[in-house]
Amino acid sequence: MGKVTSAVIGGLLSLGMSFEAQASTAVNEAYAQCKTEVQAKFGEDTRVKMKGSKKYKGALTIKLSVVPEGADRQRLQCKLSDDSLVLLDKAGTPIS
Repeated sequence: MGKVTSAVIGGLLSLGMSFEAQASTAVNEAYAQCKTEVQAKFGEDTRVKMKGSKKYKGALTIKLSVVPEGADRQRLQCKLSDDSLVLLDKAGTPIS
């Protein structure tokens, strides 16, 4: 009985790890899209760091720290849902 239990627990652990790996891959891909969009708006020399992410009702929101060349640090949000990407300032106003 001990071998069966350990095999079941091992299987469940590996299954859980694969789901977590898929979730982190989705966040990494979304961050890459957001970083490209920020650099297109603010310039290629803009430094971008991810500060956090959350998923709510199918929309993925990534919090970014952005430092454009020669300017002060800004906190932005990048919201992805379906095929749309929107950059928002700290207050939630879309950046045009």
